[in-house]
Amino acid sequence: MTVAARPVGGGWSVRTEHGRQEERIRVPAGGRVGVGFTIRAGSSVRPRTDGRLAFAATLDEGGGVPASVALIHLK
Repeated sequence: MTVAARPVGGGWSVRTEHGRQEERIRVPAGGRVGVGFTIRAGSSVRPRTDGRLAFAATLDEGGGVPASVALIHLK
């Protein structure tokens, strides 16, 4: 499957630990696999403003997986 962070916009950047926007991983049946992402706030991000960060996955067979969404903000 391929896991990707959807663009947040507004000055935020998200990359995998390998510097890519998405990561192709292998997950065994019934298993779990962690994927590391680095989230950075650019100079235009205003403190205490929430942004929505969504992670999506696509199966190799073409099927989708429901997105996982988190709120992020710069303190």
